[in-house]
Amino acid sequence: MSTMALVIALAAQATAPSGPPAPATDTSTASTGPQVGTLTFVDLDAGVGYSTNPVQRNSGSSGAGYGRFSVRGVHTRVSTRTTTSISAFAQEAVYSRRNGGQLSADLRASHTARVSERFSVYGSAQGSFDKGGQLDTRVLASPGVPIVPGDIQPPVILPGGDILSLSGRQYRLMASVGGSYVLSARDSMNFSSGIQHVVSKNGSFDTRYTTIPLSIGYDRTLSVRTAVGVQAVYQHTDYNGPSSFESFSPRLTLRQALSERMNLSASLGPSFSSSSNGSTTRHSTGIAGDLNVCSATGERSSFCGTLGISQQAATSVGATKSITAGLSYSRRLDANQTLRLAVDANRYSRPTLLVTGPSFSHATYVRAAADYSRRIDGGRWFGGATLAARKFTQTGPDPKMDFSGSLFIRYRLGDIK
Repeated sequence: MSTMALVIALAAQATAPSGPPAPATDTSTASTGPQVGTLTFVDLDAGVGYSTNPVQRNSGSSGAGYGRFSVRGVHTRVSTRTTTSISAFAQEAVYSRRNGGQLSADLRASHTARVSERFSVYGSAQGSFDKGGQLDTRVLASPGVPIVPGDIQPPVILPGGDILSLSGRQYRLMASVGGSYVLSARDSMNFSSGIQHVVSKNGSFDTRYTTIPLSIGYDRTLSVRTAVGVQAVYQHTDYNGPSSFESFSPRLTLRQALSERMNLSASLGPSFSSSSNGSTTRHSTGIAGDLNVCSATGERSSFCGTLGISQQAATSVGATKSITAGLSYSRRLDANQTLRLAVDANRYSRPTLLVTGPSFSHATYVRAAADYSRRIDGGRWFGGATLAARKFTQTGPDPKMDFSGSLFIRYRLGDIK
């Protein structure tokens, strides 16, 4: 299961594939984003709310009130050639009716740099812990931080995730690097790679896997708005034990500037996969690709919609076909009010079970979250409300849908921009 853009501060960076962005019609639009400088703050939150099914029970009375305490720190630095962002988040939700507490935490860092007029690079790292899928009920948006104008957008390492963390615990470590090089006025190359290690624990079930992705691509600009190209995407995943799978997908790519602020990027191609449990190997063929429509991050709003399909996505039980869709939106209503929302969905089917554990033929997970905050008297205090919904369907009994809502109060230390 993906974590619904754990920190939407990096949404614009984390949803687009590697490679240079589509040519823009007016590069001056970059001036509408945050200005060069630094921003550092720490938010302290306390809230109360109610959830209809916080621990994802299949039946019976499961609603509970809760108190939530969280801390989030953000540091960003933007120069004419580099962008650096570091964010940390931790929360504890304590539920009534003997449901106990659920802890979640996330730490991220990213850096992009335009080394020269031809060469741009980026790097990112993340570590997270989630119990009961609680990160899926929060929208964690930081002020918009654009990448350096003309730089590439760092990609998500994997389109899928783990389907068992809803009722269990998941630990995730990941890192990625990439870059792009302009060959001529019309031609460019791009590359990316990384590593991801995931540990999932659900009762007596304990599994872990490590994934290494690699991609390389070529783009050619056809006009001021359009670029086309080719891309080769490879992924290898090892499980604890002899099991593993790998996939290779050659793709055609398209990048299109829909307007001065809105860009489209897409890739599509066949996918050739193989999986092994240590004694037998299974081969499969399908399609893989992605579609992203994102706006440039501005002072008032940002938007990103994504759609992806993978013939072999990693989960804690093995490789599975995955279809993902997501939407994130953030808007500053005025100087004191902000509205943010995120919707995400995953569909898993035709699994190749590579470890001993729960089995399924298909599973779907849909979640949505919204956050409204208002500054009190233009100072450091904020008040607001959150809403969230989660629904998981699978082979066999399904957990009841979870609706949750809370009211919170927040105090900000540091910059109050």
